[in-house]
Amino acid sequence: MKKIFSITIFFCFFYSNAFAFLEFKQEKDISSDTKHLRGITFNPDGSRMYVASDDATPKVIEYLLSVPFDISTAALTSEKNLTVALGASMDKPHAIEFKPDGKVMYVIHSRSGSVGVEQFNLTTAWDIETLEHDTNFSISDDVQIRALAFKPDGTRVYIAQRDHGKVKQFDLPTPWDISSATNKVESNDFTGEENNLRNIQFSSDGTTMYLGGNGGNDINKYKLSTAWDVSTITHETSYSIGLQTEEMRGFKFTANFTKLYVTGDTADTGLGTNVVYEYNLACGIINCDPDNDNDNDNDEDVKDVNAIIEANVELSKRIIKNNTLPIFHRIEWLRRHKNRDNLSKLDAKIDFTNPKISKLVNAVKSKKKEVDRSYDSDDWFRWSEGRVSVGKNKSTTSPPRDFRGHGISIGADKIKEDDKDTMHGYVFQYGNDKVDIGYKGTTIDTDAYSFALYNTKLRDNHFFSDTLIGIGLLDIDQKRVAEGDTLKGNREGQQIYGSLTFGKRKFDEVINLNPNIKLDLGYTKLKAFREKSILADNLADTLIYKDQNIKSALATIGILLDKTDKDKQEDKIINHHGRLEYITDISQSSDGEFYYQNSQSTVYNYTVDNKSKHNFRIGYGFDVTSISGWSLIGNFERLKANGRGYANDIYLSLGYVPIDKMKFMFDVNNLNNTILSLTNNVNGFDLKISSAYNFLSDVPEYSTNIMISNKF
Repeated sequence: MKKIFSITIFFCFFYSNAFAFLEFKQEKDISSDTKHLRGITFNPDGSRMYVASDDATPKVIEYLLSVPFDISTAALTSEKNLTVALGASMDKPHAIEFKPDGKVMYVIHSRSGSVGVEQFNLTTAWDIETLEHDTNFSISDDVQIRALAFKPDGTRVYIAQRDHGKVKQFDLPTPWDISSATNKVESNDFTGEENNLRNIQFSSDGTTMYLGGNGGNDINKYKLSTAWDVSTITHETSYSIGLQTEEMRGFKFTANFTKLYVTGDTADTGLGTNVVYEYNLACGIINCDPDNDNDNDNDEDVKDVNAIIEANVELSKRIIKNNTLPIFHRIEWLRRHKNRDNLSKLDAKIDFTNPKISKLVNAVKSKKKEVDRSYDSDDWFRWSEGRVSVGKNKSTTSPPRDFRGHGISIGADKIKEDDKDTMHGYVFQYGNDKVDIGYKGTTIDTDAYSFALYNTKLRDNHFFSDTLIGIGLLDIDQKRVAEGDTLKGNREGQQIYGSLTFGKRKFDEVINLNPNIKLDLGYTKLKAFREKSILADNLADTLIYKDQNIKSALATIGILLDKTDKDKQEDKIINHHGRLEYITDISQSSDGEFYYQNSQSTVYNYTVDNKSKHNFRIGYGFDVTSISGWSLIGNFERLKANGRGYANDIYLSLGYVPIDKMKFMFDVNNLNNTILSLTNNVNGFDLKISSAYNFLSDVPEYSTNIMISNKF
């Protein structure tokens, strides 16, 4: 049955000496396969289960699980007798572990006189049919050894013996080579909690150790004062599994502690059953408080997951904002400069190293006539705008998020043929948005590509209306750092957005006013994706995120002010402008659903509510347009979310507009013969520079020509 837990409200409690969130699910009797069941482990994706058998001929048994981590679907696929040096049978195997890549297997050797760890190589990863003995590590004191665990990077191994009462720690100078073990360190005594040890296991960050056995038929939890250092361990509480078996022989948590598997062997009691027991742990790392101390044991990881989902919602809204504001800056510029100067405004000159972006930008360079300060419906006016943004988002339930970004907008517009008071145009945009979450290295890096159409119309009595509609693609790289592991994934998204503005331009000799109201709507769909661990195929903490839908709606009421100055020689125009806006966020909440790769029946849900309903934007800008064609444009805007953070946007660029006897021409002939030319008259000489480029050729084909002529 599918279970959905809300991270924001779900807590786990325990009573007596047991964990209430440890829920028995099912058992698998494998008595026909082994008479003496011992250790158990799984491959990372849960498709294979391995158990050690202490039968007359000791062996390891492999099962194939058609449903990952569901032992009811386990089917025996192969058995392999365990032999060590000189082909001797390996008597009394116990705990079993694998290297993360599945090419090395380790088995505890408990026979008196041969106490230690045996290491086997596998020619084919995870296939026990291909294993061969490689080397071993012997323990000097002849006490039966049973427990085995490794540090994730293979630089340390941990073992424990039945009657010794302490966990031993050894460094591995050669990672994953058991024969290199050295530098023994021992823990304090644990016999007060367990006197018949069977296995140990660590949390993925090494700050928690679990130790279990059939002395108490429970699994004890210990805290380590220093991660991966057992010299000081402190007992906290225990899991009880006594209702299912009183003869535990081994146990294994799945990597993110959402499932527990226990092996039981009742042969010594006369029952002769060998059973694997499966338990669900409803908490896992996601919002679990097993100690009932109001302190999430994996608090930072939980908060990072919360923050990632919140950040995806925030960046979706922010990217739509970054796509719409440059368009409105252009429209506002058109209203300020209508019938006064060249309507081409090149605010950014950028050399793109990304060839896809370069071609995108070049493609919008349209054919332009000679400029003489009078326009008709055949004139296309080009413009561009660059942007740099920095800011912070705050939350009471997750770490703060610092973001920064940049972008470029390249557009063109023209006067409508049948309505001289209407202009319409299009714009291509590229932006990058980077978010740093918390302090452990979790990040989200997004590339955004969009295309939009826009229209502005000046109506009677200086009323105006602006509209736009756009579509976008998102390419999101996510990195989450969780308890010593780094998990990465790539996510795709699509956006559609639109905006509608109504306002009135009021002229005054001192300052012009533009009161307006605006409605912005957006819809973002983020596709499902899976994280991947950098630790080989390890599934520790690996999450799969389901599709997420984000609906945004913003209502704005504001006023724009501008003042135009001319110098005495009238060779340039200076415009100062400012804005003050109140923005209310009326967006719906968005649900982020996710589950563990190795526990896909349990789906978690985190709801991101609308937390920034009241926002304010202020801004100041200027533009200086010279009669010679040079223009300098600058804007600074600050968005303040009430108690939830801020965003600072800076727009600053230097542009040049062609005038008088200079003209540009851009011609595309099926992309096979693309021509860009510049013509100008300098002191009576005609100067023409032209370049041709073939977009479709596998080998770049281009040419450049310079021609100077004079008529006499």
